[in-house]
Amino acid sequence: MSVMRYILFVFFQLLLISAPVFSSETTLAVLDFENNSFFNPEEYHPLSKGLAEMMITEMNQVQAIRVVERRKLRSLLDELKLTQSGVLSEKSSVQVGRLLGAQHLVFGGYMVTLNEKIRIDVRIVEVETGLTIKAGEVTGKTKQILSLIKKLSKKILKDLNVRMTKNEKRSFEKSQKLNMKAVVLFSKGLEFEDRRQWVEAKQCYQKSLDIEPQFQQARVRIQELAEREKNF
Repeated sequence: MSVMRYILFVFFQLLLISAPVFSSETTLAVLDFENNSFFNPEEYHPLSKGLAEMMITEMNQVQAIRVVERRKLRSLLDELKLTQSGVLSEKSSVQVGRLLGAQHLVFGGYMVTLNEKIRIDVRIVEVETGLTIKAGEVTGKTKQILSLIKKLSKKILKDLNVRMTKNEKRSFEKSQKLNMKAVVLFSKGLEFEDRRQWVEAKQCYQKSLDIEPQFQQARVRIQELAEREKNF
């Protein structure tokens, strides 16, 4: 091999190594949900964070999709001095989605009624175009809130053509009834975490578990806070 050919060979090898690798994996960010409740809106306001976290947890079980952690999203919003509670516009959300490298955003809303029912709405926005490509809603008893979140999560994955394994599909069929007070306390814990009030957050999670001992997401948050205490 001549010197010139060798140089060209090395040059093209370096191009291949440095070329970006594009993944077919779908990336999704779930924004805090909007509280549309007319009945005791302040009482149910914390669900804005809780429902988003529950949905993220459910979809994180699927390997074919990457869901942005809520804490990562919150850190970016804090850095940009933005908030999702009535101030962050859809245009700003799309810009945040681009910064996070998300292909799609999930906007959600909920309404808790007097007869212990809850309606949850979601719509999927394509970050590249800013257009809503799919929407859906579910209504049920407040004690079925986890089942409703699973149902909506499954629909979103289907709308995005995300393939799931049989085991992943089964995980969406398993559910449990949850006391709404436990879910609200879990959501309040997330609010305290966002404000870096770790002790108060842990207390809320523990109270949530006292009501619903099988509420796995509250247990996970306590475990993560315990790990944080060890590291600091």
